[in-house]
Amino acid sequence: MRAAIPIFGEEISPRFCFAEHVLLLDVEHRHEAGRKVLTLGQRCNPDRLRLLAERGVTVLVCGGFDRDFLPVAGELGLHVVWGVTGALEDAVRDVVSGKLTGAAAHRNCWCHARAP
Repeated sequence: MRAAIPIFGEEISPRFCFAEHVLLLDVEHRHEAGRKVLTLGQRCNPDRLRLLAERGVTVLVCGGFDRDFLPVAGELGLHVVWGVTGALEDAVRDVVSGKLTGAAAHRNCWCHARAP
C-alpha cells in the first residue's frame, strides 16, 4: 500500500489544498518499506489527486480536506482519511500499524459517512 500524508514541517499539514509537499509512505505487511517526499507545488485539488493516483497512492491521510473532492478521489481509487492532526511521525506509525488504514478504520470512516 502507498499512502500520502501532506506535510508542514514536522506536522501533518492542516489543509491538503495548501500543502506544498506530501510524504509518500510505502507499507508492506505492516512494515515501512520506503518513503519519499513529493512536491505538489501550486496544483489545485483535482490535479493533486490525479498526481497522487499516478504515483500509486491508495490512501490519503490529511488534516482538512474539501469534501467536494471526495467523489473525484473515489473515482481515482483514493481513500481519504481526513481530520488527522499532529506530528507526522505519529501519523506514519498509525498508518504502518493499520490504525488509520485497516478494516476497522474503513468501517468507521467519517469521510465515507459524509461523502455525497
